[in-house]
Amino acid sequence: MRLTITGADGFVGRAVVRRLRESHAAVQVLLVDRAFSSIGPEPRLTGDLTAPAVLAHATRDCDALLHLAALPGGVAERSPLVSRAVNLDVPLALIEAMQGRRLVMAGSIAVFGAAPAAPVDDRTVPVPDSVYGTHKRMVEIAFADAVRRGAIEGAVLRLPGIVARPRDHRGFGSAFLSDLFHAARAGEPYTLPVAPDATSWLCSVEACAANCVAALFADWTAGEAVTLPALRVTMSDLVAELVARFPHASIGHAEQPALRRAFGSYPPLATARAEALGFHAEPDLPALVSAALATG
Repeated sequence: MRLTITGADGFVGRAVVRRLRESHAAVQVLLVDRAFSSIGPEPRLTGDLTAPAVLAHATRDCDALLHLAALPGGVAERSPLVSRAVNLDVPLALIEAMQGRRLVMAGSIAVFGAAPAAPVDDRTVPVPDSVYGTHKRMVEIAFADAVRRGAIEGAVLRLPGIVARPRDHRGFGSAFLSDLFHAARAGEPYTLPVAPDATSWLCSVEACAANCVAALFADWTAGEAVTLPALRVTMSDLVAELVARFPHASIGHAEQPALRRAFGSYPPLATARAEALGFHAEPDLPALVSAALATG
């Protein structure tokens, strides 16, 4: 089997590559990104997928493709035209180029908008309220239509918040959810921009990578996007768990309403469809924190 991974040098991409090396070492993998921070045994394609020649090379000889490359939400909101090129036009081109083959695309819970008013489950209608979420929703619709026509196999996976991203990540409005882990471990004072009762949907990068790899090798196709499992976490519980592990941590709160609305007002989440397909997240907060600290 020949795989292509786009965004392969990103936080999730590197975890996916690690998992493939451990569990599918015989598979041929082409890694694609705009730049690579390290070397490895896999063939690599360095380039921007908005360039037709790069996209054609990425899709030419693969049996399945995992598309992780994206413009982060914060940057997308400031640069809608760039977001259209990266977060909409590229996925649409991939759907066209990968017809007759398997395509797994990283979607986002941003399609539900900020602060959903009611518990979210598989029947919840997405109502995006950001450039990033809108473009992700448009891709979901195009993918569903390709599945309806029998043109494509695979799925769009709605990823939750992934922790703990490296400190040098840029463009993520939810950066504080990862920075908290790094500050606690280093014993540095840190002020969360949301109140203790704020809630988020979180998953470790290793669980996310496992779900992405499972979707690549699955024998089913999902027309409707699949919302992946996540743990609903209150900031007070997350801080308490980190302080228990790092007693010198000093964490306070100074709520910023915009960040609370965007990343700290998530209702209960039910993902029965994803769980029936074999997807998973951490079962509890200690497991999530341990996993995040192991890779963050």
